[in-house]
Amino acid sequence: MDQIYSIKKMRNEEGYSLNKIVTETGYDWRTVRKYADHDVLPKEKNSKKRGMMYTKGFEGQTYGEIVDHLLFEDSKEKKKDRRLNKGIHRILKQQYKFEGSYRLVCQYIKDTHNEVKEYKQYERLEHPPGEGQLDFGNYRVSYKGKIKNIKLLVLTFPYSNRAFAVALPRENKECFLSGLKFLFKLAEGVPKALRIDNLAAAVVQSRGRGKEAIFTDDFNQFAAHYRFEPIACNPFSGHEKGSVENKVGYIRYNFFDDIPEFHSYTPFNDWLNQKLEEDSARIHYQENFLISELWEEERTQLLALPETAYPVFKYKEVKTNKYGEIRLDDQSIHIPRIGRNRKVILQLFWDRFKCVDRMGEIIYEGPRPYMDESQEIDWIEVFKTYRQKPRLIIHSKYQKFIPQKIKSYLLETSLTERKTRTDQMISLLELYSLSEIEEKFVEIVLQTTEFVEKDESSSLMIYDALSPKVRAK
Repeated sequence: MDQIYSIKKMRNEEGYSLNKIVTETGYDWRTVRKYADHDVLPKEKNSKKRGMMYTKGFEGQTYGEIVDHLLFEDSKEKKKDRRLNKGIHRILKQQYKFEGSYRLVCQYIKDTHNEVKEYKQYERLEHPPGEGQLDFGNYRVSYKGKIKNIKLLVLTFPYSNRAFAVALPRENKECFLSGLKFLFKLAEGVPKALRIDNLAAAVVQSRGRGKEAIFTDDFNQFAAHYRFEPIACNPFSGHEKGSVENKVGYIRYNFFDDIPEFHSYTPFNDWLNQKLEEDSARIHYQENFLISELWEEERTQLLALPETAYPVFKYKEVKTNKYGEIRLDDQSIHIPRIGRNRKVILQLFWDRFKCVDRMGEIIYEGPRPYMDESQEIDWIEVFKTYRQKPRLIIHSKYQKFIPQKIKSYLLETSLTERKTRTDQMISLLELYSLSEIEEKFVEIVLQTTEFVEKDESSSLMIYDALSPKVRAK
């Protein structure tokens, strides 16, 4: 700028010719002419966004916009239910044929959705082979068109980073000890030492103020039968079992980012542990060996399983009410042939129960009520999110739960109309459930819109075609 200023001063204030300015300064004649007789104004930089994240990827949307939609939906979720960058990259590859790298997705998210995080430094612990860590995690699955909350009891072996998991309905004593039995069977051995959190099913009194943890009698007896040493962590010290803490999150973000289907516990546990076995065919995060190779070495250090499995159950005395019902797992169950205001004994297993009288005769047996528990999705809140981002419906983790008629009604239209129809659905959801709207779709949706008024017969034929066909017997 000093050079430009001197050229303009010579030209305008001292009246030098272009040739004389060239002689005085030694600059190129074209440079002198450019700055002497023309205005030099600052220009705005028009930086055009380029790269694969800004190319059209699906129905006119860029891959970056798809990522924005996914992150927007996750912002409405609890932190533990949000997708990691790895899960978003996997969705882009599998559903939208994205050919970019994981690093490219991470960079885009960092540039456009940057969050400042605080990190606390911990000392790295060394783990001998044959030592295990155990913890519960909360997860969501798709069950009969609804959301079901399940617990995963996760067992890790930090030396090899091998993990096993079992899905359970609760964290009570029956589920906890039955889950441990299942995990030991999967690992084909028992860890020499098992580090656990201060679980209510295992710990009566946590460590602190110079006192050691006190375990429940049932857990002590279980540990003695399987010959492992139980170790309780200090309160609020998750880093003491960092291996299993990390694995609980790793399982959530790699296998549960799209809310997997759930039919019953046995096939689901088979599926999950198959995933974990396949995952062991990768390099250990510290050692230059496969996890599966380190596990083959570590499993030789495990204790042998006892010849007799530990029987897990609990007895509980309850009293029937005036309707002949008992309360179990916060639900009422009618017990036939027992009458009202009678005491009975329940034998509780993790998945079922028996009701016996004082003579030991079995009066009733069946699955525990929590086995079939599920919860409705808060569709009003979900559709409010769709109203803010109309394109999100296509990419949403909840779109698999939306009945086909309603999904087509929302998607097969312009974005402006989609917003209007989403508002309509929010209003209807205040009066009906989503299943009722699907069942009475013509009466409460189509007949109240201009869409039907324009061509009622063809409209109804279109949406009737979306209904599942029932074959005549």
